[in-house]
Amino acid sequence: MGEKVYLFMFIDAMGWEILKNRDFLKQELPYRKAVNMQLGYSCTAIPTILTGQPPVVHKHFTFYYYDPQNSPFKIFKYLKYLPKQIFSRWRVRHLLSKMIAKHNGYTGYFEMYAMPFDRIQYFNYAERTDLFEPGGLYPTPNLADLLVEKNIPYHISNWRHSESENIEAMKQDLKRGDIEFAFLYTADLDALLHRVTKDGKEITAKINWYASHIKEIMNLAAENYEDYEMYVFSDHGMTSLAGTVDAKQHFEKLNLKFGNDYVAVYDSTLIHFWFFNNQARRKIMLEAQVLPHSHILNRQEKQKYGIDFSDDMYGEEIILMDPGYQIEPSDMGLKALPAMHGFSPEHHDSKASFLGTNDPEISVNWVGDYFQVMKNKIEKLKY
Repeated sequence: MGEKVYLFMFIDAMGWEILKNRDFLKQELPYRKAVNMQLGYSCTAIPTILTGQPPVVHKHFTFYYYDPQNSPFKIFKYLKYLPKQIFSRWRVRHLLSKMIAKHNGYTGYFEMYAMPFDRIQYFNYAERTDLFEPGGLYPTPNLADLLVEKNIPYHISNWRHSESENIEAMKQDLKRGDIEFAFLYTADLDALLHRVTKDGKEITAKINWYASHIKEIMNLAAENYEDYEMYVFSDHGMTSLAGTVDAKQHFEKLNLKFGNDYVAVYDSTLIHFWFFNNQARRKIMLEAQVLPHSHILNRQEKQKYGIDFSDDMYGEEIILMDPGYQIEPSDMGLKALPAMHGFSPEHHDSKASFLGTNDPEISVNWVGDYFQVMKNKIEKLKY
């Protein structure tokens, strides 16, 4: 029998608005609170959770950033004449993404999404390494680096596997009693919420499914260890679609040439601009001031959200959409989804959740604070 195990379960998109009025493991996980999300998406939040650092430190904000010299997509400028009705399809782009990832030796999550072929050549892609592996966020130490350094027997889920596979793998390790720390990754709720919104009738069934497995995990820990603690947390919530804005149309009517005057990335809720002359900056920023349902992030907001990159890696100027309003079409998808995240962290739908069997002994106000909770528990293990 093991002496003690610390269990951490990440449920992608399990926002506080989803849980606050539900009787979700209130007896088993009595410590519970709303937590501020990190501005961005899961590709931003996960590096923040795994390092305890903001994007300006770990360098992951959104997938694409301006870097034409090192772009892995240079060949795609020759493919811009291919029929869009074929090469805009998800399956075709997914296959091309797999080929690029294999060719370049990428081990992280890699997708081109809907980035136009005649524009993608100007950009590089951030998540080229497996964030969960030792060295995955080098030079910033991540959770796996800490566990290896402390020589702690651990379990970290393989994000490529289904959440059912990941839950079962963790259960098997608990039955053997030979781990002392576990990080369980589950992502299906995020996809479900994008499809049916937080008000969908399917959400209750999914939350109950998680609850039943968490109880099983806790029972296994009690059977195979003298003591255990369990914490369940998320990265953000989900906001239902309120409307769409064709942001590309607003800026492409300005008679500026993409690649000569400026470049831009249109995420689902964020727009990133880089300018090559003063005329382009002036025209685009004047138009940005009247873009519906949006606002330009000022310097203080960038500092507050940890995205004030000194080299403007993710944009000289960044526009954030109002909660519920998605960019359509965007470089992430041609159509808006029924629900999305990536809006203002202050909005109630954006709040993440943190639950635990015990008081974490550390103030948890922002998703990056989870790392300090995990680090604190790791340092209590005697090795």
